[in-house]
Amino acid sequence: MYRNRISIFTILLTAAVTALAGGKGYLGIDISVEGEGVFWNPTLKSVKVARVLAGSSADKAGITAGDTIVEIEGKSVVGAKANDLQPYMQREIGQTVKLLVKKPTGEVKPISVVAGPKLE
Repeated sequence: MYRNRISIFTILLTAAVTALAGGKGYLGIDISVEGEGVFWNPTLKSVKVARVLAGSSADKAGITAGDTIVEIEGKSVVGAKANDLQPYMQREIGQTVKLLVKKPTGEVKPISVVAGPKLE
C-alpha cells in the first residue's frame, strides 16, 4: 500500500482534466490517492481532494479540500483500477462529471461538475 499525492496536471484519475488544445475540460482539483499494486494502475483504496483551485469548476460545484470521492459516474472508487475510471473523467469543456463525495462531516452528497477551461 502507498499514498501518493498527485499534482493538478497529472492526477491518476484525470480528475483535473488538463485543458489542452482541442477543448479538453479541467476541474481544478488536486487529489491524494491511496492504493495498492502497481504505481501506474493501482487498485484504489481512497481518493481524497487535497486542494481545490479557487474559482475552478470544482470550487463552483461545492467540492472542498477533505472531500472523499466515493463514486465517479456511478462507478465505485474503492476497489477499482485507476485506469478503469480514467475514461469517466475525460470531458470536453462544458460536459459534466457526476461524482458522489463524502464530506468531512460524514455527509454523502452527489455533485455534478461542469468541466471548464484551464485557469491561468
